Amino acid sequence: MDEAARAVVFCDLDGTLYTGHIWQALKRYYQARRMKLPTLYFYLYTHMAIGLLYRLHVCSEEYFFRVWAIHMAWLFSGLTPLQAQQVFDAVVEEDVLPQLRADVLARLREHQAQGEPVILLSGTFQPLLATIAARLGLDGALGTELALRDGRYTGRIVPPLCFAEGKVSRLEAYRRAHPEVDPAACTAYGDTHFDRLALEWAGRPVAVYPNPRLAALAAERGWPIVGSPQQSD
Repeated sequence: MDEAARAVVFCDLDGTLYTGHIWQALKRYYQARRMKLPTLYFYLYTHMAIGLLYRLHVCSEEYFFRVWAIHMAWLFSGLTPLQAQQVFDAVVEEDVLPQLRADVLARLREHQAQGEPVILLSGTFQPLLATIAARLGLDGALGTELALRDGRYTGRIVPPLCFAEGKVSRLEAYRRAHPEVDPAACTAYGDTHFDRLALEWAGRPVAVYPNPRLAALAAERGWPIVGSPQQSD
C-alpha cells in the first residue's frame, strides 16, 4: 500500500462485491466434505429459530444478524489456523470468486489504477477476508478476528464484530494507524442500511445493489447507486 495515499477505498463483501453469503459457502463446504456436521446443523437450526423470533418481532433484525455472524465462529472451533486456512482457500476458489460482481470489481480496479488502495471491510472473519483480498490483488482487509487459544480457534470472535458501528471502530483504528488517510477523501461501498455508519464515515459513499432502506437513504442524501436496488431487505 502507498503510505502517502490520503484517499482509501473501503468495500463491503456479501451483497456488495460478492453476490452470495459466506455462511452459505461454509455450509456447502462442510456438507460436501461431511465435516463438522453436528456443529453446522446445531448452528443452522438454532439460528433459524432466532430468525423466527425476528419475524415475529420478538427480537430486532440487528440482533438476529449479530448473533448469526458472531456464532458462525462455532464452525471453526478446534481448528488450527492452518486447518482453517484450507477451508478459507476452498471457499474462495469454489464459491466467492465465481460469484463476484464484475461491475463492482471493475470500479475497484479503477480506484487502484488511480493510486487509491482498496480495502475489504466486512463482518467476514479476518483470515478469510484477507485471503479474498490477496486472491483479488486488493490492498488489505478489515474483518472480524477469530479468537485463538493454545494454537486453535475457540469458536468465539475477538470483539468487536465488524458490523454496523463495529465497522466504524475498525475504520477509526485504521485511521489511527494511518494518520495520512483523510476520511473526507475516502470512498466506501455497501449494500444494506447496516452499512450506513461506514458509508457516512467516508466522504464518498456509494450504495451498491442496495436494500430498500439503503436505497431510500441514498436517494435522500444524493449518494451514487450502483446496480438495481433490491426488492426487499
